[in-house]
Amino acid sequence: MAVSKCVKCGANIPGGAGFCPACGAPKAAEPVPQPAPVAPASQPVSGGPSSFLGIFNTLFSELITFVMILLGLLFACIGGIMLVFAGDLTVLRIGIILNSLGFVFMGTFLLMGGLVNKGFDNYVRFGMIVGGAIMLTWPLSWAA
Repeated sequence: MAVSKCVKCGANIPGGAGFCPACGAPKAAEPVPQPAPVAPASQPVSGGPSSFLGIFNTLFSELITFVMILLGLLFACIGGIMLVFAGDLTVLRIGIILNSLGFVFMGTFLLMGGLVNKGFDNYVRFGMIVGGAIMLTWPLSWAA
């Protein structure tokens, strides 16, 4: 049987009693602990999984953004190596395509990931947006 303390005099109150046996004060209701609400870090805008916002937030979530940036980096590196060691025109063209595709992947997911993921620090998000914009316009400088 659980014993609690009287809030008025501090005497022990048996678990089944409704009043303090020493002073007669009513037994105070014990507070029930409430769990703290947990807000998801990578879902800034509400939207169901089948809505446009839900799909958009899932596509540019933190994990997918990270994976796609790594994939873009891999494409850019492979394309850059092909550009350096190109023996003929076909290898050179494939290298340009892979390198450009890598910059477009990295730029798109940096830019949109910075816009969507409100769980990041504001300076990180700003850097992602600026870096993504630079990476998206970088291949355009090769066309000139």
